[in-house]
Amino acid sequence: MITRDTLEATMALDEFKDVLQGKDTGETGPFASEPSIDPIEDVEVAQSLETEFKEALNLDSWTSGERMDQLTARLEREVEMAAKYEDDMGPRVLRKLEEALPTAPDRSVESGVYSLTVDDIAAAIRNVLFNGLVEACDGTRVSVTTLPVTVVQIGICLTSYIGTGDGGTIGHRLYRHDIMRKNGDAEQEVLDFLSRRARLKARERAQAEYGDDGQLVSISDMLCRALMIYAERAMLSERSVSPWRLGHGGPMPHELIVGSGRNEMAFASLQMLRQLLLGHKKVIFVPSEISDAAVVTIANALQPLQYAVLRNTKDIIEGYVAGSSYERPHYKASGLYQAVRNFQEDVGSKVVLGVYRASALCPGRVFYAHEDHVHEAAQIVMADSALQEARGFPNLIDIADRTCKSMFEPGGLSAQVHAALARSGSPFRFLAERNTRI
Repeated sequence: MITRDTLEATMALDEFKDVLQGKDTGETGPFASEPSIDPIEDVEVAQSLETEFKEALNLDSWTSGERMDQLTARLEREVEMAAKYEDDMGPRVLRKLEEALPTAPDRSVESGVYSLTVDDIAAAIRNVLFNGLVEACDGTRVSVTTLPVTVVQIGICLTSYIGTGDGGTIGHRLYRHDIMRKNGDAEQEVLDFLSRRARLKARERAQAEYGDDGQLVSISDMLCRALMIYAERAMLSERSVSPWRLGHGGPMPHELIVGSGRNEMAFASLQMLRQLLLGHKKVIFVPSEISDAAVVTIANALQPLQYAVLRNTKDIIEGYVAGSSYERPHYKASGLYQAVRNFQEDVGSKVVLGVYRASALCPGRVFYAHEDHVHEAAQIVMADSALQEARGFPNLIDIADRTCKSMFEPGGLSAQVHAALARSGSPFRFLAERNTRI
């Protein structure tokens, strides 16, 4: 997770933060030779949206379906104007970024804005990617829910550009049952069974599920996601044999660092990530998207074949810990709090956040790499992303994703569950209404 506060700490300069937030510094403006931004603009935008929202509450202001084409002119005008303004801001954002990075408090020794050539990209494709020196890992998960049982399947795939295309696949299934075994008291068993289903809301179910042994476990969506992304990173750490390992998402996801409510997962994750990120070092992580619009703005301000190394990632861990339950005595007594703090200092100070743009057609992207190898990592991820000119996203991750989904096809699990229900004499009784629509 990358928050606006994280970027603001990186940028260090209040004037740069003010520009991104639409505030006036009271001077001649934070961008050289440019007028300062009027703080009233933000208020006007909010008031404009509020006005449109209030008008939308009156259905008389809506447009009938057959006349929606009459709204096309405004749509085109609004989109074109917004895109042009974004393009105009790009060079100024980049210029301010270059000025701010040398004094940013969380800067890396490698922080800066860099450019690659077409020859650099071609060399990375020919000598590294197509030589099989990079392996990518991605996972998939699917859940089939029925009244008596919920089945969650997690699949992980490791692949490269040479060989079979399948460097290794592993899968696992989890089961939730409301009732699994007899307790010797049939009447109490029925009462408990009905009571449990009556009182547990969706969120409570995520915290009090029943596993194969009838004991309370948690296979909530967060935990299932945590298991998947743990397995992806463990696959890169333990099963990959290539010098470079390419992962999907962030290098230190919230679900793993906090353990999704389970200390054993948190400790295991910290140990595994330390080995991958500090021990191996030649790692690249690329998320599909991030929530911080300011970082995305910087990425989109880059010219094709440009990349920027922004900062280290200590503040990401800080965002997980500060003001959270980690600061409670229980976690401090267990040693988890100190383990996370040590991880923050050792790993967060060496793993850096960067942005790149692979072509003129694609958006800018975010990547993470170890400080010692960040420039090699940028060249590799840029080269792999250039193979998809319009997407600008690493092609090898997409191959791993497609391979994984074909190996662990979601419909196959659903078919198996439904077939098992049919054999039990209940082919339709436990299916949701939407699942039986034609």
